[in-house]
Amino acid sequence: MRVLVTGSSGQVGREIELALLNDLHEVVLAPHENLDITNFERVRSAVFDTHVQAIINAAAYTNVEKAEDDYIDAYAVNALGAGNLAKAAFEARVPLVHISTDYVFSKATGRAHLEDEKTFVQSAYGKTKLAGEELVISSGCSYAILRTSWIFGPFGHNFVKTMLRVAQDKDLLKVVCDQKGSPTPASEIAKACVVMAKALVEKPELNLEGIYHFAGTPYTTWDEFARVILAKAFELNLLDHEVSVQSILSEEYPSKVERPLDSRLDCTKIYEVFGLKMPYWEDYLEQTLKAG
Repeated sequence: MRVLVTGSSGQVGREIELALLNDLHEVVLAPHENLDITNFERVRSAVFDTHVQAIINAAAYTNVEKAEDDYIDAYAVNALGAGNLAKAAFEARVPLVHISTDYVFSKATGRAHLEDEKTFVQSAYGKTKLAGEELVISSGCSYAILRTSWIFGPFGHNFVKTMLRVAQDKDLLKVVCDQKGSPTPASEIAKACVVMAKALVEKPELNLEGIYHFAGTPYTTWDEFARVILAKAFELNLLDHEVSVQSILSEEYPSKVERPLDSRLDCTKIYEVFGLKMPYWEDYLEQTLKAG
């Protein structure tokens, strides 16, 4: 299988490249500097000129804070860019796997969110990602949308690396305690994308198109996630002292973004359709910490 990977220099994109190569697929890399997905003609050329059999879109505007003041640019990448890839996929008759986010859910329901429940978005970032989903769905292309959350891995910036960095000269960190979700290893997201793309290419008769949730287990909160990270870093001698975590409420954390209080994702569907299990996120901390 020959696959175009957009956003290939990012945290998930680099893992997708490795996952494809490990599974003996051909990879056409399209980092932002080589392909501006907000330009449809360039996207169309990239798809048709490379004769790919599938597209995996890992390109995204991910600065949640900045998106509040930079909505136009965030919308261009997260919505229009996704739509351009979907239109090109439709014309080329190739499937698209598109990565989305837990930020499409802002209301707590008392349980993990299902794929078909009503979305409710408050942040600019979440609104642009939801708009991207809608454009992919309406394009007519064969697609799989993968919603995920709290991504971390050895490449790029993420919460795990941030905790390790800021803890080097501190004995106490204040971390939000009232937001629930699922840390998810980027490497497992990448493997899931490859499995889905391969199924869409090889088994079109199964009508696998749709939205899927994929996240790590167990569900947790940011402060508990931080405690596990810091304990692991100390165990690995990446910290020379123990660091305590003080739990604070979201309203005590300085931010212009209203983040989801409960973005837990129910991942039953992706297991039933593709056999993909929720990865145990703590197993992936060591590799990320050592890369930090």
